[in-house]
Amino acid sequence: MLINILGPDGSGKTTQIERLIAWSRDELGIPARSLAKRDIFDTERFPECDFFGCSYETLAHRLLPQMIGECRALWLIYMNAVLVRRQPAEAGEIVFLDGYWHKHYATEAAFGLPAAWLLDVCRFFPEPDLTLVVDIDPRAVVERGHRHRPYESGCDFACADSSFIQHQDKVRGHILDLAVRHGYETIDADRPEEAIFDDICQRVRAATERDDGLGAMLPRARRTPPERQKP
Repeated sequence: MLINILGPDGSGKTTQIERLIAWSRDELGIPARSLAKRDIFDTERFPECDFFGCSYETLAHRLLPQMIGECRALWLIYMNAVLVRRQPAEAGEIVFLDGYWHKHYATEAAFGLPAAWLLDVCRFFPEPDLTLVVDIDPRAVVERGHRHRPYESGCDFACADSSFIQHQDKVRGHILDLAVRHGYETIDADRPEEAIFDDICQRVRAATERDDGLGAMLPRARRTPPERQKP
């Protein structure tokens, strides 16, 4: 099962995914792992990426913001494609995706690339079984003291708060548009981490119960009880 945790930068996606992996194993009894762009720097798992010649941090924070338009978008799409083609989800496991292609579609559309072109290029990606949008206003992210990076600040190497907010407003708009068009559930991320986590877990559990293979793996005592019909 593929589950995408989607949201703008600073929404807490990575933190929630780390907790979800442990929760899926311990609470649901289902093996779980994550896939994120930095993983392809592990050349034992992704031998075709041995040519990079730099660290993930150098690529993401110094080189990527210097790439231009379609070149940058195609590079990001390539990174996501390597992940899901080299290590696809196996039967009987959950793979959590950190934004997946949807996040970079939204970011590159925010930079002004044609949305229709981006969607066409990304059409080959397998659709997740569940996509959850963790939504937050970038102003709230700034108030939390988020450390901005150039790419998420509209390629502003000064990483000014105003640049971050301006760019992330656009990214958020494209993400919410995807959510409306595809029926993705949206979760308010401007709340305590535990409340967000509980909401995500509830939806992940429901998704696994609907899946014939994973549902059979759930301990009976941990399954969500059916709602009683009113007399």
